[in-house]
Amino acid sequence: MKDLHGNEVAIGDIVRVLEIYQGLLDMLPVDELPHTLAMLNSEYPIEDFPEEDKASVTNWWEEGPGQWACSGLYLHAHEFELVKKAGSAD
Repeated sequence: MKDLHGNEVAIGDIVRVLEIYQGLLDMLPVDELPHTLAMLNSEYPIEDFPEEDKASVTNWWEEGPGQWACSGLYLHAHEFELVKKAGSAD
């Protein structure tokens, strides 16, 4: 799969979320919306390619001591850009 700029991406590569599908935002529960919106312009490792044209990333946050929640996105190529290849030096 390739990102917005045509860079080949793989599992473990760090990508920046550039866009979140409005249809997803419209159907999210109110308590999840701020966490999902916080993913915009943030960087995450690609975890999977659940479909041929989508990359999966996840945002985790602590809701309380020992209580974690997450929000995930399936991103099309135009919705993210490569920041760093997995295993590359900073």
